[in-house]
Amino acid sequence: MKISTSLIKSKFIAILALIFLVHPLLKAQWIEKDSDTNQDFWGVSFADENVGYAGGGPWQFSSSCVISKTEDGGETWSVQNPVTYPSCIFGVNALNHDTVFAVGCNASSYYGLILRSFDGGETWDITNKPNTWGFYCVEFPTDSIGYTCGWNGKIYKTENTGETWFSLSSGSSQTFRRMHFVDENLGFAACGSDHATTNKIYKTTDGSSWSMIKNFGSNFIIGGMYFFDENTGVIAGTNGSKASIKRTSDGGENWEDVLEGDYNFPLECLHFDGDNGWTAGKYGSNNGIFKSVDGGETWELNFTGLTGTPYSVFQYDTVSFIVGTSGMIMRFEDEVTKIEKKVLNEKPLVYPCPANETLTIDFSAMTEESGFEIYNLNGKLVLSGNNQRAEKKSFNIQSWPSGIYVLKSTGNQNINHYSNKIIIN
Repeated sequence: MKISTSLIKSKFIAILALIFLVHPLLKAQWIEKDSDTNQDFWGVSFADENVGYAGGGPWQFSSSCVISKTEDGGETWSVQNPVTYPSCIFGVNALNHDTVFAVGCNASSYYGLILRSFDGGETWDITNKPNTWGFYCVEFPTDSIGYTCGWNGKIYKTENTGETWFSLSSGSSQTFRRMHFVDENLGFAACGSDHATTNKIYKTTDGSSWSMIKNFGSNFIIGGMYFFDENTGVIAGTNGSKASIKRTSDGGENWEDVLEGDYNFPLECLHFDGDNGWTAGKYGSNNGIFKSVDGGETWELNFTGLTGTPYSVFQYDTVSFIVGTSGMIMRFEDEVTKIEKKVLNEKPLVYPCPANETLTIDFSAMTEESGFEIYNLNGKLVLSGNNQRAEKKSFNIQSWPSGIYVLKSTGNQNINHYSNKIIIN
């Protein structure tokens, strides 16, 4: 008996309708994963939903740093020691499947340590910066332009994907612990007298010179920071011994308290993917993970039960991760997402994001040949073509205007339709 294509499509639509109908009944969950180490983690970053890195080591520098990698969406992790001397990794940034940066401290000389890999962590190029003690963060707003910051008021910049780094004048001699860039020139960095008293925010609009825009004094300690644009930003931290989240809509001049409730622990990390954001903290047995779905305007307590102190959180699309002390790696995924993935498991991967030189579309999950199209936000067709099953395509997009584009593709005999957002700098 033959089943018509229209009947197949009807059943598929019915399945999707059922998924969204029961969505409120499905529970999301944070699950702890085996990180392959009991070393503390201080940073985490993902290139896509599958490939990610967590960096850490002992903050007392009693042994060498560690980097743990996953290639299956955080289900399993494998750990390595990229250097042999006393050290610790505090910040990680995965630009794509192959290119990843990690920064921290080379405690044998108390130099700033920068690690770079172009082969997915198989080998590492090592850069040591004297008179810096160490770095806490590494940000790459484009494929080639990156920044790192840390002790002694040091902020370094690269314009050639980490081949060389040069020092910027930050305007401060304090410790920069958090940093976030909106684009290659607009960035924010938070510092304090040490890593535990981060209470000032500095800003650059040209990727070079910095000036202080806010000093909270002793009223607020910053644990995490994220800016959506020049005006809108969110910080998470502590006001005394209580969890606190603040939001600005005027470039950081004024800040509104947006966390309701009384929670007896500091917040140590913050990250957004679009309007969806996470922050988390722990002190003693008191702990919590908070979630926002409206760009940080409101927050809800999502989870309690952290086994370690969380120091970094990262969300990529529908999957989120929190890492912390004693090798803690927590993974979050909606139950509805798991069902959707079983039905819609052919969606292509697009990287890097943002892109400014080369754009790669990975059709490895496709089970058959299909077509694809890329449109700008005006609805104009920019590029189209066909993909072979399990094929990767790379395109030179240096001539494309900066902005947001949409990749449209199909799978499962044109029954499934996919959309990917593309950001070009």
